[in-house]
Amino acid sequence: MSERMSKKFNKRNERILEAAEELINVHGYHQVKMSDLSEKLDIAKGTLYSHYQSKEQLVFSIVKPKIDSFLNSMEKIKDSSLSEHRKVVSFIETGFNSDFFHFVLASFPDMGAIFNEDHHSELTLMQEKIISIFEQVIKEGTRNNVFQTTASSHFLALQLMQSFDPLIYKTLVSSGTMSSEEFVNQSITFYLRAIHYKGEC
Repeated sequence: MSERMSKKFNKRNERILEAAEELINVHGYHQVKMSDLSEKLDIAKGTLYSHYQSKEQLVFSIVKPKIDSFLNSMEKIKDSSLSEHRKVVSFIETGFNSDFFHFVLASFPDMGAIFNEDHHSELTLMQEKIISIFEQVIKEGTRNNVFQTTASSHFLALQLMQSFDPLIYKTLVSSGTMSSEEFVNQSITFYLRAIHYKGEC
């Protein structure tokens, strides 16, 4: 492929990803077909399939950079000079503000299908890395008596990951029961109490 053709291909690919994300955010994962995307972009389905062989592959290409960014953000927090308490707070604040959370939220509950398709193992591995990051900080905080809990660090790390379940957020925030800021603050308070942090939440 010539350099000119490569640039054209990459530019079109960016348009495909942007249009696909827009359609999914509006209609949901299961309601969007590849034919909808080709129609929106006014390109042949054959051209679309030259970029992505399936809808699952296409959506994975949207999701993966977002979860990569989520993982990188969590790693930076873990490796920062913040106290263990502030790291946990940052995990929660950063997680709820991430593109990954908001994309999954916009597509909930349809996005569950992505985690059961061809890329399940890769996404599971990335999730395990995030949980491991949480666990390291919780272990460190427990050793330093910042957190006073008898629960296992792995259990607590899983519970922290569970905080980002879009169902709870959608039930309370999307319904207007509470604001996003209130939800995040209450999530922080709830989790810090669960790990018996004695300072100010």
